[in-house]
Amino acid sequence: MEPDFEPFLMAGEQIMWQGKSHKEGPPANAASTRSTRMFSIIWTVISAVLFGFTIIQSIGNTKMNGKAWAAIIGCAVLFVGIGIGIYASTFYYRQEYYCITDKRFLMMTENGVLSTAGELSHILSAELTAIKNGYGSILMKTDMVHYSHTNGHSHSHRTYWSMRGIQDPAECYRLLTGVLQINDEYRFIK
Repeated sequence: MEPDFEPFLMAGEQIMWQGKSHKEGPPANAASTRSTRMFSIIWTVISAVLFGFTIIQSIGNTKMNGKAWAAIIGCAVLFVGIGIGIYASTFYYRQEYYCITDKRFLMMTENGVLSTAGELSHILSAELTAIKNGYGSILMKTDMVHYSHTNGHSHSHRTYWSMRGIQDPAECYRLLTGVLQINDEYRFIK
């Protein structure tokens, strides 16, 4: 069932393009998926080696009782399980629905929850990142930057919007580049 974006539209807002993600399509940011997988592999290997070493060293210890063994094995299973879970989550497919109106970019989850609603004027650039099996992904860089302070250090995080595995990505990309041209002209006038 296709979700309905109509209830989320503002007065006078018109839908210009609508689509959804497909399993056959590539992720919008393949580098992010690869780094998450690599992190999970490293986490799992380090956890397994550390807890394996701890278990081997504890085998001859006569002071170890059942509770201590349960704690060590429980922690080993937990930490190795976290790594395996992170790795497995990179393969989980979540259906997403996208809409570009004459004013905003909207994204809805498979549960019908509007997860992103941002004005097109915030888009600085759009990149057709990958095409696979006729489906493509688009990554949009916005001018929105969030700042945070941790332990006396400042961090900035740029907001990106993405559409992953959409059908006929060239048409959507053409539409977005047209919006970008209008945004650039508007910024130049300001």
